[in-house]
Amino acid sequence: MTETKNQIDYSEANQSQGTHNFHVLTPDSRRQIIETKVPIQDSGEEIYKKENITEGKERLSSNQTILGAAFLLTNMCLGTTIFTFGSRAKEIGLIWIIVFCFVVAGVDYWSIMNGCVASSKVDVDDYSEITEKIIGKKSRVLLNIIIIVYSYGVMITFYVLIFALFGRFIQSVGYREYTTYSEFVADKWGKAYIKYPFCLGMAVFLSLMSLIKDIQKLNFTAYIGVAAVIYSLFVVMIQCNTYYNYYKENVYIEEDKSTHLNLVDLGQGFTKDLNFFKTLACIYGAYACHTGIFPVFAGFKYQENGVKKMKFSVFYSMCLTTALHIISVVCSYLTDPYTPEDVIIYRKSIDNGKDIAMTISKLFITLSLVFTSPGYFFGLRLSVANSFTGGKISKLFNILFTFISMFVCAIIAALYDKILNYTSYIGGFITVFVAYLYPALLHIYSSGKPFTYWRNLLDLIIAIILCGIGIIAGIRTIIDDVQNV
Repeated sequence: MTETKNQIDYSEANQSQGTHNFHVLTPDSRRQIIETKVPIQDSGEEIYKKENITEGKERLSSNQTILGAAFLLTNMCLGTTIFTFGSRAKEIGLIWIIVFCFVVAGVDYWSIMNGCVASSKVDVDDYSEITEKIIGKKSRVLLNIIIIVYSYGVMITFYVLIFALFGRFIQSVGYREYTTYSEFVADKWGKAYIKYPFCLGMAVFLSLMSLIKDIQKLNFTAYIGVAAVIYSLFVVMIQCNTYYNYYKENVYIEEDKSTHLNLVDLGQGFTKDLNFFKTLACIYGAYACHTGIFPVFAGFKYQENGVKKMKFSVFYSMCLTTALHIISVVCSYLTDPYTPEDVIIYRKSIDNGKDIAMTISKLFITLSLVFTSPGYFFGLRLSVANSFTGGKISKLFNILFTFISMFVCAIIAALYDKILNYTSYIGGFITVFVAYLYPALLHIYSSGKPFTYWRNLLDLIIAIILCGIGIIAGIRTIIDDVQNV
């Protein structure tokens, strides 16, 4: 066995057969293995070596703090989905959106901790590897496929948002004679000779950026993304009062209930459009951070009360994320309760005037998506390599896979650009399995108790209900698309 400086196998060795057996590790047994000499049999040669925590894990454990981990998890949840809640509030009621944010935050706390508790019983910090050790290899393969599909879906939404936001930026700067974005798209921006060259040009540009092999060179993109979201949210908050007053004076009609605020009318969510299910699927996606929780939890594994510290971090993260989502949905909806945009930063200024702050926001978010895409694509490429090439990424594979994937995503985005439908598909068909079903199964299989045990049954029932809601949203969205063809 070849052992690198940053890789240590904590499993016990079988000297007689030269193999390593998997054992579920408790914190005490893990510490005992770390602090004692472990015999390792490799090609007939017995190696005795004093194992210590690797330099990387030792540094991570000593530096990881509860608040630091909470901000990392919040950063994973933040994204442009936060700006889609305003349009959903009109469909099921502003108060209900807020209630569902709290509910989803609660179930995400439950699912994240299910995954972390399972991870603490095996010395692995990768989602797919944890799944293989606890459930089995077939489950790992299925999980990898789901994560790959999820990653492609997110990449496609990046293209959709980049095209739409940059188009609105161009309209705000040089084509304000168009009163609506749809007019600008129909007359200029949406023409095939502009739309397809733009998307394909972005595919070439992002492909060249994505060929980078050192992901650490892209660390700055995370700060750009967070800064863009926070700035845009701040702009929406500051301008909310002005836009709400305009709505009250120019749009609101007391006799016309269609112009009224929808605060608690949940009934609209259960019409034939099933907006209740679509909204929950959208909120699922806004809290999705599960593929990145295990590296964060790794920073607590070798600290005293590591699981307890992770609980505090997840709790603080869910509180902060929920606060940001509530601020966004309230300010976004009150900005334009009558005809809210799918994404609030799509909004045009009052009476088609200048809105420099929001124009900057459109450009800022566009640039953040451009610079964030390569870092996100790095994870996608690694997942595909781990699933199909044994983790090997040759130069030829890197080039072909990157360019083909980027061009496919660009073409799909150019052909189909309904951003709210993408949130329903991703949240309904993909996020539910990664965020709810798999963590529940990991907890059940690692609990050492039968499926009929009350806690295991509760985990399974909650996961099935959440998955059912998401799948209904996805199916209803498919029906909508088919009917609109």
